Amino acid sequence: MDTAAAVPPQTAAQVASARPSPLRALADEIFERTSPYEGVGLRNHCRRLHRFATALLQRRGLEIDVDLAYLVAMVHDLGIVSEKDEGVNYLQRSRALFHRETAGIALPPTRADVLDECLVYNHRVLSVPNLSPEAECFRNAVMIEHSRGMIRFGLSKDEVRPVFDELPRGNFDRVLMDFTWRTIKREPLSIVRGIFF
Repeated sequence: MDTAAAVPPQTAAQVASARPSPLRALADEIFERTSPYEGVGLRNHCRRLHRFATALLQRRGLEIDVDLAYLVAMVHDLGIVSEKDEGVNYLQRSRALFHRETAGIALPPTRADVLDECLVYNHRVLSVPNLSPEAECFRNAVMIEHSRGMIRFGLSKDEVRPVFDELPRGNFDRVLMDFTWRTIKREPLSIVRGIFF
């Protein structure tokens, strides 16, 4: 009997998870090198954000390369802990980190200002005038994440709940406490100027 024929073909998701694209591999490498946190809390938070943002992009008929969106999601909080990047707040430092790490890399075609908006405005609570619709998807994805799916922006419970089940919070509450402490200690005005306005 041909045992190879008895093995079902791999799905696209299985192949992708076994061999991540260069952008996903870069995103994971940057994350592992920069994040000081043990456990899955921050990693899964970033991956949930990616899942929600890409679902919203698809729902709204918008497009950012899925692996580029993964890179944005994986670095979106790293400005809080980066020691190499400068900016008036952690959001700007996440943007600086993204550009430093991707310098010289050919990225999938996306306007640079759209990527910047995805990184700088994703934590904005109040609406941002003239924000690109793609960046609005990332902003809404953060709200889905932090509301634990109580707010869904048109996504169904059946689309949101499995993401939380597959990517559990782990120690993310402890990470959030550390984020808050770092922000209050380093840049307390970011809570007003970066997050609300």
